[in-house]
Amino acid sequence: MSELRPTFVVDAMLGNLSRKLRILGFDSKYFSSIEDKQLIELAKKENRVIVTKDEALAKTADKISIPIVLIRGDNEISQIIEIATKIGLSNFIMDTNSARCVNCNGRLESVEKSRLENKVPTGVYQRQDQFWICVDCQKIYWIGTHFKKLQEFVSRLNQRLR
Repeated sequence: MSELRPTFVVDAMLGNLSRKLRILGFDSKYFSSIEDKQLIELAKKENRVIVTKDEALAKTADKISIPIVLIRGDNEISQIIEIATKIGLSNFIMDTNSARCVNCNGRLESVEKSRLENKVPTGVYQRQDQFWICVDCQKIYWIGTHFKKLQEFVSRLNQRLR
């Protein structure tokens, strides 16, 4: 991935949004509880955009020139559109080679099927040929039934961005 892609730190009230950003291939740190001061320091240190619904946090970050997206929408499509509009993103894609681990934000790497026997359900092992593994937490991924729903989500997102 290009290093010009924005990276995010997503505040505690937007966990589902952080997972969607990861699926879309964006490095998105998320903590279920983090103090505003720590979140600001992390954003500053790692040059991350803060994504939040917290107006006080947004004002504080803005005062010290940390990029911020103040989320107003309640559904993930409108929230991602708010991010895209604010920082100039368009045409999202579902790409298993750039997606990140939804659990820990780690990078995913393609893994040989033969290394996964007895590590995934038998039916999945028999039906699937491509697998990815998180380099950090070792969670295993494959293109399952949920993938079509995610593709539909991305399609709706891109239609709304036009």
